[in-house]
Formats: sequence, C-alpha cells, structure tokens
Amino acid sequence: MQLREVQGPPRPLLEQQIRPLPYPVEALGDLLGPAVERMSDVIGVPCAMAAQSVLATAAVASQAHANVHLDGRIYPLSLYLLTVACSGDRKSAVDQIALQAVRDWERQQWIAYGEQLKAHRAAMSLTAKSPTSKKPAQLALGAQPEPVQPRLLSAEPTIEGLVKSLCHGLPSMGLFSDEGGQFLGGSTMSKDNMIKAITHLSTLWDGSPIDRSRAMAGESLRAYDRRLSMHLMLQPRLADRLLQDADIKDQGILGRCLISWPERLVGQRLYKAIDLTRDPMVHLYQQRIASLMQKPWSRHKDGGLNPAALELSSRAREAWIAIHDTIECESGEFGELVNVQAAAGKAAANVLRMAGVMAVVEESTVLEEVHIQRASTLMDYYLAENQRLTEQEPLNKLRAEADCLLRWLVQKNWPPFNIRDLTRKGPRFARKSTPHTTALLVVLIDHRWLNTDGKTFEVRHVPPH
Repeated sequence: MQLREVQGPPRPLLEQQIRPLPYPVEALGDLLGPAVERMSDVIGVPCAMAAQSVLATAAVASQAHANVHLDGRIYPLSLYLLTVACSGDRKSAVDQIALQAVRDWERQQWIAYGEQLKAHRAAMSLTAKSPTSKKPAQLALGAQPEPVQPRLLSAEPTIEGLVKSLCHGLPSMGLFSDEGGQFLGGSTMSKDNMIKAITHLSTLWDGSPIDRSRAMAGESLRAYDRRLSMHLMLQPRLADRLLQDADIKDQGILGRCLISWPERLVGQRLYKAIDLTRDPMVHLYQQRIASLMQKPWSRHKDGGLNPAALELSSRAREAWIAIHDTIECESGEFGELVNVQAAAGKAAANVLRMAGVMAVVEESTVLEEVHIQRASTLMDYYLAENQRLTEQEPLNKLRAEADCLLRWLVQKNWPPFNIRDLTRKGPRFARKSTPHTTALLVVLIDHRWLNTDGKTFEVRHVPPH
C-alpha cells in the first residue's frame, strides 16, 4: 500500500531553546580559573558547574576575613549560588574536589573539639567531686564555657538550626549540598516554613543582625556580624518549581542567587586517568583555600566577626559606579533587564562581592579595577542565564521525546516501520509501552514529520531550506 504523503511543511516539535552562554572561566583569574578548567576536563562536568563549586568554596573561605567598604556601605563577601543538574551529572565528584581543603580544615577542628570537650568535662567532673576544692576555683571553672561545635558546612539544616549554629557555634558557615532537594524539599521549605526560611536567608545574605524574639526562655537570639554562603545543586524538576513559585519570587531570594543551568555532557565523558589531587593547578587552588581556612578570624568580644575593610581603588570605584548605573538604566521599562529586575537589583552588589572574593583569594588588600571588570564579566553571564531561564518556554516532555525519536530515526536511516518494529527495536525511551509509543507517533504525525497509511510509518525527507 502506498503511504499517504503529508502536505505542507512540518511544524517544529520544540520551541527554539536558548542555549546557555559559555562560562567566562578566564574572568575567575589565574588561580581559580585554571583549577576550574582542570576539574571540568578530568571529571567531565560543564565548566559552569565546576566554576559554581569553586566560586562558592572561595566565598566561604573568604567571607570571614573581609568586607567591601564603599561610601559608608558595607558589602559582605558571602555568595548564594544555585546550580541545576540531573542525577549522574557528577555533582558530588566536582563538589568533593572543590571543597576538599575546607572539609579537611573542618575535620581537624572536629578532632580538636573532641579533645577540648573531653578535657573540659573531665575538669568539671574532677572539680565537682573534689571535697577540697575552693569555691572561687569552682566558680572560675564553671564560668569556662563548653567548647563550641565547629560546624562550618551544613547540607540539610532546619532554618532554626542554621540560625542557632551561627549564633552559638561558628560565626561563618556554608550551606552546601550536592542534592539541594534535601534542604529545599525538606521541612524547612514546607508551605508553613517557606516564607520564614527565605526571610532568614535573605537577612543573612544582607549581613544584617540575627534577631529572634521568643517567649520561651533561651529561645530568643541576637547576634551580629555572622556570615553565610550557600551553594545548592538542584534537580531540574525542583529548579523549575523554584523558578516558577510566585511566593519565592516575591521574597526576592532568587535575585540574590547566582544561577547556572549548564548543558549536560552525558555521552561525551570518556575516562581520563589523571589524579586531580596531584594536578599542579588544582594543588595551587587547594593550597590557597587551605591557607585562608588556617588564617585566624578576627572577632569582636561578643563573638561576631570583625572582617578587614577592603577598599576600592579610585579606578575600581569609577568602574563599579559605571556598571551600577548601566544595570540600573537597563532595568527600566524598556531596558534589556526589565524581565529580570530582581536579579538586576542585586547585580551591582554581587559584582562587589565576587570582586572581593577574588581579591582575598589573590591576596590583594585593595579592590582593583581588574577585579571589578572580571566580576562584571561573571555577572553578565549570570544575568544572561537568568534571562534565559525566565524567558524560555517550559519544556513539553512528550514533544521533547518525540523530537528525540525523530532525530534517532533520521540518524539510523530507518526504512518504513510499524509500531511493533518500534517497540522491539526502537530506542529505550520509545518502547516503555505501546500506548506511549503510539502517543509519540501521534505527535510526529500531528507535526507533519511522518507519512503513514495508518499502520506503516515513514519519516518525511524534507529538503533543507
């Protein structure tokens, strides 16, 4: 039987998806940039994913040591980053290398904490049991506080637990998770707690004092000069929900975040027999992060951080003001950034923060023009990503699979076939079930990509335009 020829040009199955820009790795500088390139190449992850992990690590290592000062305003070096990636995209592998020096420092602190706690409790027990102890000695020992738990990195805290840790534990912390759904999908981000959690996260990003009043004794908190950096790696489905949630958008938390959703590399990641722990570029990066972690924190008497002031050179100041004003003008009604006003509103501040992190990592005591320009290049990428994710149409999964099936049929140069052929020899996603296979074919017919007589199907060979 002759297959009926479909009339008219085929219709696209998918809206034209805007591809992400390449991550500007060179803007990270001569220390962070090469480390990112090596991690990306050897582990097999997009440069953007490696850069997110490295930049977040640099922020958590730097934020306790300095603030950017400009015209009486203080900008913390804390950064919030969100990276979108699927299971199997090697999120854990890149995070493990990027954070290695930080985790090593934290482990050393936990070992020391265990010894200090043991000694403290032994001394308390000995004093309590000694009949000859004098009261002043008992009071002096009792006045010695129990050692503080050195919890620097946290993956799945409640927001109350996170705030308590910042108040009673280390004043500088990182909320890091290669499975961000553990935090965002947990009780912290439930409907009842979501607004409260977002408000706390926004306040911590701003560097504002922690202020919590409660009727129950011991539950009220007041703490100054605490710092939190965040890097959450999210599954695409959770990221879609997060980006589309009206309540989250209204709270402004996403405007504070540096978001990246890189393309996947699955199918291209051939094994490379290279030990990154011995790689010179990665070693230099790890060495510098370790040095920042070992450097003592300057602190106020109340336990809060007392970071050094990082001033801008005159040329850096002029460059930043020009960047600030350009972003502001483009955020107006007819500007290029009108659809991403939340991110644009925090972009100039994030430029200062990223510039400050790079300056601290590079052992500069002044924020130079080159730091501002490089941070501005990074911010251009993040604003472009924000626009891309805001403006593109949501992906229709059935049409996406139909498009994939069409490309498979063309690549394999399949002759005319029936449904049974496809369910037996077709690609795995197209043979989940006969109804699913039929649904994919219906989509292809509806979009005029197949000729058919009702039982047999053939791909239309459309001449290229």
